Amino acid sequence: MASDPDSDLQPSPSGIAEDQNELPTLPNHVMQGLAKVATKKHTDAGAADATASSVVTSAGEDDAATAAGTGAYALVRTPRSTQADDVVLRVESRRERQVPPSAGLHLSVPEVFHVVGDMIAEHVANPEGSRLKKYLPRVRKMFLPLDLSRAANEYDASKHFLSRKRVPPTFKEVRHILNLATVNAIAGHVKLVTFDADDTIYEDGGVIHAASKMVRVVVELLSRGIVVSLVTAAGYPGAPARYEERLRGILDALAPLPPEQRARFFVMGGECNYLLETYAAGDADAGQLALRELPGRVWKDGRGERWEEAAVQQLLDVAERVLRDTTALLHMSAAVILRKDRAVGIVNTTPHKRFLYENLEEVCLAVQEALRGVDVPFCAFNGGNDVWVDVGNKALGIQALQKYVLRFLPPELQGEEFTKIQGRECLHVGDRFTSTGNDTRSRDAATTVWVSDPSETVHIMKKLLKAVDAARSSTSATVTAAADCSASEQLLETRVEEAISAATQAPTTE
Repeated sequence: MASDPDSDLQPSPSGIAEDQNELPTLPNHVMQGLAKVATKKHTDAGAADATASSVVTSAGEDDAATAAGTGAYALVRTPRSTQADDVVLRVESRRERQVPPSAGLHLSVPEVFHVVGDMIAEHVANPEGSRLKKYLPRVRKMFLPLDLSRAANEYDASKHFLSRKRVPPTFKEVRHILNLATVNAIAGHVKLVTFDADDTIYEDGGVIHAASKMVRVVVELLSRGIVVSLVTAAGYPGAPARYEERLRGILDALAPLPPEQRARFFVMGGECNYLLETYAAGDADAGQLALRELPGRVWKDGRGERWEEAAVQQLLDVAERVLRDTTALLHMSAAVILRKDRAVGIVNTTPHKRFLYENLEEVCLAVQEALRGVDVPFCAFNGGNDVWVDVGNKALGIQALQKYVLRFLPPELQGEEFTKIQGRECLHVGDRFTSTGNDTRSRDAATTVWVSDPSETVHIMKKLLKAVDAARSSTSATVTAAADCSASEQLLETRVEEAISAATQAPTTE
C-alpha cells in the first residue's frame, strides 16, 4: 500500500527517526534564511530586531529559536558542514533548549510563518540590505518570495496542526508547508523541472514501471510545455541502455506523444557529466523510444571540458585513498571501492544488511575534509547505503540544462530571456539536502522542494500541476480583461478625438 506523504515517519534502518537522522536542510533557499529568525511581537521594528538579536545570542552563535506555542523551532547548522549556510531544522521544546522566558519568544505559530515570510520577501527584493542578511551574513540568493501563511493555512485545512496548543509543528509539517509555498510561488513561472532519481522518483536502486504514478506526472508536465530532466548521480558513460532499463516505464509512455513533447525530456547523469536525449529507435512504426548521449561540446558550457584530466584524476586518487582508509578504520568489511571515469565510491556487498548510517556520514565527511580547497568541483555524498565522490555537482548540471533546453520551450513559455532559464523558473525535487547530500548544491541554481520518498514526490507534483493550471487560467483571464479594457479605452479615445475634431472644424458665428 502506498504510504501517505503526510503520515508519521517510520524509523529508518539505523533506528533513528528519518527526519532526525537526515536533519533535513529545508527544501529550498528558505533554509538558508531562517537560521536567525527569532523575534518578539513589537510595534517598533527596531525593538523587534533588537529582540531577535538578543535571542540569537542567548540561543548560541550557530542557532536560533522562534516560539511556537509551548515549544520552539531551533534552527541549527549541521556539525562539520562544508557549506557555510547549510541550515537544518530541529523542533525541540523550550525546556530542552533552555531558552529563558525573558528572551521574548511570544509569537504564535501563524505569526512565525508570517514574520518569516516577510523576511524572505524582503531578502528577495533587497538581498544586501535585508534582515536575513543582517542575521546571516553568508546567506545566499533566494529566487522567490514564499507565502508561508497561505501554505500553512492550506496544510492546516486537512491536518489541523494549528489547533494544537501543546505540541509544536514537527520537522515534517514545516517541510510540507515550505513545499506547498514553493509550488504556489513557482507555478506561474516554471519552465524546467528536474528530479533526483533514487528515493525521489523510484526507490533506492529501483526502476520506473509503467504503473508508476510518476509516469503520469512526467507526461502531464511535458504536455504543459515544461521541460523535464532527471539529474542523477548515476553515471553510465557510453551505456545509455542502463538508463533505459531504469526508466522504461517513462520512455514507453513518451513514445506516443508528439515529437515536440518527447524532445523536452532529458537525463543528466553523473551529476553534470552526461546528458541524454530521447529518440525513436529502430522502426518508427514500432514506437520504441531510446536514449542517446549528447556530445559534451553540444551542451556543456565549458567548465566540464576545461578541467584538466590530471587534476580530475588527482581528485579521484585522493578520494579513493580516504575511502579506503576510513572504511578500514571503521571495519566496514562489506565495503568495496568502485572507480569510474568521473566518480569513485564504496558499495555494499552484503545484500540484506545496510551500512550503519553514522559510519557512512563519517566516511563522507572525511572525504569532504580531505578535498577541501581543490580546484575541480566535486560532490561527496552519503547515498543511504553507499558513499560516492563525483566530479562536478548538481548545480553545474542544472545550470547547463537551463542554457541548453531553452530552445525546446514552446513559444508561449520562452519569455524574454535569450540565454537561459532563471532560478525562479526552475524547480529541483530531491531527497538529500543535508551537508552530506548531493541535492544541496542544486539550491545555487534552482528553487527546490525537499521530499523523503517517491510518494511525496507524486503528492507535491500533483499540487504543482493544479497550481500551474490555476496560475495560467488566471493569467489568461487577466490578459482577456486587459484586452477588453484596452479596446474600450481605445473606442473612448476615438470618440473623444472625433468630437474634438468636429468642434474645431465647425464654423464659428460672431
